[in-house]
Amino acid sequence: MREFLLLLRPGLLTLKNYLKDPGPGGRIKLVSLGAFALALWVALFFLSLKMIRSFYSVEGFGDILAYKTFNILWLTGAAFLIFSAVITALSSFYLAKDLGLLMAAPVSRESVFWARSLQSFLASAWMPAAFVFPVFMAYGWHFRASALYYLLWPLAALGVALASSFVSQAAVLLLVNVLPARRTKDIMSLIGLLSFVALYLVFRLLRPEQLVNPDNLQSVAGYLASLRTPTSPMLPTAWATDLLWPLLGGRAEEFRWVHLFLLGLGAVILGLLTSYGAELLYWVGYNKSQEGAGRQRAGGLLSLLAGIFRLVKNPEARALMVKDFKIFFRDHTQWSQLFLLGALMIIYLYNFSVLNLKRYPLQAFFLENTIAFLNVGLVGLVSATLALRFAFPSISAEGFSYWIIRSAPMATGEFMRHKLVFWLVPILAVALSLTHLTNRFLNAVPVMSVTSFILTLLLTPGLCALAVGLGARFPRFETENLAQVPTGYGGLIFMVSASLALLLIIGLSAWPVVAYLRIRRRAMEWGLREEILIPLMGALVLTLAWQLWRRPFRVGRAALEIYDEETRSLDQKAEATEEAA
Repeated sequence: MREFLLLLRPGLLTLKNYLKDPGPGGRIKLVSLGAFALALWVALFFLSLKMIRSFYSVEGFGDILAYKTFNILWLTGAAFLIFSAVITALSSFYLAKDLGLLMAAPVSRESVFWARSLQSFLASAWMPAAFVFPVFMAYGWHFRASALYYLLWPLAALGVALASSFVSQAAVLLLVNVLPARRTKDIMSLIGLLSFVALYLVFRLLRPEQLVNPDNLQSVAGYLASLRTPTSPMLPTAWATDLLWPLLGGRAEEFRWVHLFLLGLGAVILGLLTSYGAELLYWVGYNKSQEGAGRQRAGGLLSLLAGIFRLVKNPEARALMVKDFKIFFRDHTQWSQLFLLGALMIIYLYNFSVLNLKRYPLQAFFLENTIAFLNVGLVGLVSATLALRFAFPSISAEGFSYWIIRSAPMATGEFMRHKLVFWLVPILAVALSLTHLTNRFLNAVPVMSVTSFILTLLLTPGLCALAVGLGARFPRFETENLAQVPTGYGGLIFMVSASLALLLIIGLSAWPVVAYLRIRRRAMEWGLREEILIPLMGALVLTLAWQLWRRPFRVGRAALEIYDEETRSLDQKAEATEEAA
């Protein structure tokens, strides 16, 4: 136990010191992140509450829907935790950089395993717990649950989380003894992403909105009747549901403490089995995981595709873009997200293709063109998301090799412009494609199509420049996983800034669009007010778009130049110290 606590102490001291002195601007970051988390919890709480109340708007099926959703919540949270815990356990048990030091230290391997097990559990369980917390609160609020419910659901959640984590760790112990650790992590990440994409596509293409169609009420009633069948009673999620649902459904007499006992017993048994498996497999698997990274060949196809950058005349820019292109497609965590992007685009366009506005013939023209205009905001959010995921971490992607960029014959602003152009071209192509296809599905008039194209051309470059600029302002060169870069404070600032910019530009453009539609329908006349306000608002939109392009880029360039000066001064001090010694 003493060794176990000693291994946990560095992490606890790091957290304690950070909370005590988070550094320059650290307290502002903590407060803003806390405010964002609180706002997210409030939004999830009210959305969940509205969903539960909507169940009871369907007479006769409210209890069934609420119960099944409660059960699905447990199943989904456990499944997400299992997959997350597999990836986290692989990194903690076999791929962490400090494992070599720990294995050589005079501590038992059992203590190392259990310390890593606890760290893996905490790292993988906090996010599912954070998202399900407001949903459980909404269930308790709606059903006016007693204090016993609020006392027991954290214990039930702990039991399910421990069981899921131990299952994941046992799976990792077996997988690493069959496959190399690095390849296992890659395979699991890719399989998880492809599975999510497939389920997402299948669910959407089934058109679940037909469930609220009155013409299908008889079939829906039969479907809901089939939902009365119980789930497997051997799953911990079923024990958690059976423990808490009597406290919600007004059946307190059916409450049984045995379900809490089963959750605790199941977690203990799975923990003992995992411990026994670790004694047999952990050291063997660790030795197998110490293989070299191996040589990675560029591949003929990758080199052939990279040949398109020969069109770039500037040799420095061409070299940088070819490097970014090859690194992107060699890292499966980067290019595999193209599958998710493709699925989202398919669903996005499919939603517009099945949108039937002809049911409202008197308002079809107004609705089609209004939605075509509002679609610019949706496309802007898509562009902002892509910029956050790909353009924002592009500066941090250089890692500790950023010193090569500083020593190259390339100015900081030029380096950032190359990064911006590299990501702007594909993101702008996606945005314009979505705008064009949705306008065709909506049968928007030519003037509205041109307006949406112009707004997309104004917004997308600005959002990409905002991403690159803030990515340079908040770089994280020390990170090992680029997916973690957008989740920091800089990513939060980007999303807030991008959302405000979209609201301002779309809001200023709304009145001219509405005025045009009303004039087209002869609901108003073109007058002096329109002649003054429409050009004025157009000028304001152009000014905001220009500032969105220019200002963040300058801020990021200044931050990188300051970083360069500080790094050079530290290098000079280190050299002076060595010479003096």
